[in-house]
Amino acid sequence: MRRIRVQALKNQAVIADKCHVAECFIDRLRGLIGRRLEPDGGLLLPKCSSIHMWFMKFPIDVVFVKVLNTDNDNVRYMVTSVHASVKPWKALPLSDWKATDTLELPEGTVARSALIAGDELCTS
Repeated sequence: MRRIRVQALKNQAVIADKCHVAECFIDRLRGLIGRRLEPDGGLLLPKCSSIHMWFMKFPIDVVFVKVLNTDNDNVRYMVTSVHASVKPWKALPLSDWKATDTLELPEGTVARSALIAGDELCTS
């Protein structure tokens, strides 16, 4: 899987230094099931605005984002919603129909980075 760096534009905080991009069907289907998240890691699910927490073993922070523009491999996003400490085995899916992509991050990333809806993120 390709890796990117995700950074907040408002304060230059690094959101995920080692964020994997789930581009193929199998990677998107599997998501984080059976994997661990590194403290500075993450998973970007392009073209995904709904996730589930079935079969997960740990809580995560979920950030839904909308693509604003793309320049080669660099993408600029706007945060549409944030969900801190989403528990494993949550019965209902978590969705944001304004989002184009989803970031799954280690628990505590949203609080540490002070992410809120409307923030802009960029990748490199």
